[in-house]
Amino acid sequence: MNEKPIETALEEVEGAFEIDLLNKVTGVNYPKAAVYGDNTLGQILEEYAEDIGVNPRDSKILFENKRTGASTSDSSETVTGLGLQAGDVLAISDNAGVA
Repeated sequence: MNEKPIETALEEVEGAFEIDLLNKVTGVNYPKAAVYGDNTLGQILEEYAEDIGVNPRDSKILFENKRTGASTSDSSETVTGLGLQAGDVLAISDNAGVA
């Protein structure tokens, strides 16, 4: 018998993994956000913007993979496209922190 909770088993089958989110401007952190490789960065922003204090409607948003240093302002980029893996940190800056 599998000793893992059903939710964990389902996430593994479906390909979900966890990353940390960071408001790069204020330093507010949201640990262990569940994502899928085909989620767009815009979907993640919509889901967690309030939690980390980022305005999802801001005119300038920058997403950065802290492990690789890769960044984009394209909210249609995917988690896989930015190279995010389990345990990575996705830093998000809104207009207040984007030049």
